[in-house]
Amino acid sequence: MAEKKTLCLNGQEFEVMVKKVNAKDLTSECWPIQVLGLAYCSGFGDYERMCEYLASEECGGQRIRKLILTGKYPKNGLKEAE
Repeated sequence: MAEKKTLCLNGQEFEVMVKKVNAKDLTSECWPIQVLGLAYCSGFGDYERMCEYLASEECGGQRIRKLILTGKYPKNGLKEAE
């Protein structure tokens, strides 16, 4: 689950989103999808930044995307943070 945190860097404060990912939940499939969510594939709504491997034979996230969409990933059943 993602949560907002305040980060202090060189005297300036920044609001950042922090997400903990348990190593036991990661698979060898596409890590950006597992960490950043399904929005990673579409470039977070910016279609010019869409993943170049999406819908290709080189895509390593087809199975994990299906599991996320059906609520079977991560294994503890938590829904992906928005």
